[in-house]
Amino acid sequence: MGAGNLVVIQAGGPTAVVNASLYAVLDSERRQKTSRRIFGSRNGLQGLIRGDLVDLGFLTSSQLELLRHSPGAMLGSSRVKPSEAELTGILRDLRERDIHQALFIGGNGTMHAALMISRFCKQANYEMQVVGIPKTVDNDINGTDRCPGYGSAARYVAQSTRDLGMDVRALAQPVSVLETMGRHVGWLAAASVMAKRSAQDAPHLVYIPEVPFEMDVFLADLDTTLRKQNWAIVVVSEGLRDSAGRPVYETSEASQRDEFNRALPGGVGHFLAETVTRRLKIRCRDEKPGLLGRASILHVSPQDRMDAELVGRVAHEALAAGCDEQMVALMPLRSGEPATTKLIPLEAVSGPDRAIPREWLGKGNPPTNHHFAEYLRPFIGELLEYEDVFDRSESYENA
Repeated sequence: MGAGNLVVIQAGGPTAVVNASLYAVLDSERRQKTSRRIFGSRNGLQGLIRGDLVDLGFLTSSQLELLRHSPGAMLGSSRVKPSEAELTGILRDLRERDIHQALFIGGNGTMHAALMISRFCKQANYEMQVVGIPKTVDNDINGTDRCPGYGSAARYVAQSTRDLGMDVRALAQPVSVLETMGRHVGWLAAASVMAKRSAQDAPHLVYIPEVPFEMDVFLADLDTTLRKQNWAIVVVSEGLRDSAGRPVYETSEASQRDEFNRALPGGVGHFLAETVTRRLKIRCRDEKPGLLGRASILHVSPQDRMDAELVGRVAHEALAAGCDEQMVALMPLRSGEPATTKLIPLEAVSGPDRAIPREWLGKGNPPTNHHFAEYLRPFIGELLEYEDVFDRSESYENA
């Protein structure tokens, strides 16, 4: 069998660099000067289910270059799990278009769907090659050192924490709670620690799902911080859970549920701000960048973009080499050396979301230690530095 045509799928939440992976695939295909067709699935897996595929051969070199630096997912995205009947329809469309290769750009759920489609095709004796390209701001894919998309989102969080600290310190509020994305893990919230240069700098308190949240401890820690200085920045992950594993906050609105009938994450920052106001009798604001944290092209980390392009090119090469049911994984960065990759089985990717390793968690607050900072620093990129001319150490009781 010849390679046949190729389809590319972008699925799950977009990132600031996911299109860089798509660019790398299309650019690699163009350089090979093949006569086959390369399709894009509109709106992720929904496009495969509906047979809504677009031929990407029309893109010019200048359009590809713009794609390389565009946030969002150019092909559109979705979060769905195909049913048996939908898998049958997908197979039918693949046959009709002579598609025998597929590249799935996404996270854990996407890799699971890729494996499911691959296995279904093989059971039907239809030859199909499937390779996964990692992508997520959550940094929770198993088997890879880091996930393209995370470095840029982490840089956004760290820089925003530093900037927010400068603002709140100038006109003490006195408390601002910054909520980051992260339904199950705290990689993004923890990235805020990179903003800190001294004890007075933001963030002052950071809370992540890996460490059970206790309201009374939080309020006591915040009170202690405010007795040392009259302002504080608190960074929290949207997926905070208590010691029983229950969400600290979860919306009860029926309209705020996703495709899998899960309550949409978010809102814990507002909930905590209201609690601080009520219990400590002080002013407290909440900030929620939300989608801005993964869409800001101005905060893209150079290494993150290079990683995104690298995994796209290696995935394309892997198909040409006959690899199947594999995902491209990034290896740890070594000082002064270019990024490297390896291929891991899609089977190995499935499982619980990768949390911050226990050995990178510290005691107290912030919740991470120097091992986490050493891990993140090489690929988060440089943050803007500011001149520190403030000296605000008075107690809020006397303000």
